[in-house]
Amino acid sequence: MRIAVWQARGPDAEAVRLEAATARAAAAGADVVVTPELFATGYGAPFAGPDPALLPRLQEIAAAHRITVVASEPHDGHITAVAIDADGTLAGRYRKTHLWGDDERAAFTPGDGTPLIVGIGGLRCAVIICYDVEFPEVVRGLALAGARVVLAPTALDDEAVARVLVPARAMENRLALAYANQIGPGFCGASVIAGPDGRELTRAGADTEELLIADVTTDDLERARARGDYLADRRPETYQW
Repeated sequence: MRIAVWQARGPDAEAVRLEAATARAAAAGADVVVTPELFATGYGAPFAGPDPALLPRLQEIAAAHRITVVASEPHDGHITAVAIDADGTLAGRYRKTHLWGDDERAAFTPGDGTPLIVGIGGLRCAVIICYDVEFPEVVRGLALAGARVVLAPTALDDEAVARVLVPARAMENRLALAYANQIGPGFCGASVIAGPDGRELTRAGADTEELLIADVTTDDLERARARGDYLADRRPETYQW
């Protein structure tokens, strides 16, 4: 599959810049485009409320360009990410499980961890949001559930997470991980698509709006597991303590 990650400056209230980025991603043959966390409303306290016009707009964009869109928005008291199929159908909604800091905890309710796994480009793809990736149990659980790609909208100011933890999560679970960050004051950019061997397939700068594109194939995933299959080699009976 071909993955597009849109690193952008929020807000993009009417998804005008997202549509332009989506058109470029589709023209490049991408199967999916991933936005930053809360890209349309902007990330930061006081957090904006949900925009009832955003989901129909996202569905319109996905259908017009025949590409899956994974986009983050506030919804029903949660930070969420939706996956919208290339025909404009809402495939599912994920609610952020791990909230970051007092501002998020004051404004939102954490999700219960129910995963969102959808088929994109012939691969099983899971959706998480930002801080979730910093908990190894989250990505490991998705890998054990059969996910081969993880798509993560984020709004991050700690470049070490993007440069260290994200490739590590990909490598230790032998999956690809696409991480779409915001830019501007309070954000570090450095969006990345990491392959199943932990190698950076493409990386964005610190303060530029960019569209990253990279390919991940079943062969890539199988070659990584052939080098060392952490999932198969686990000994969970020894972890009980």
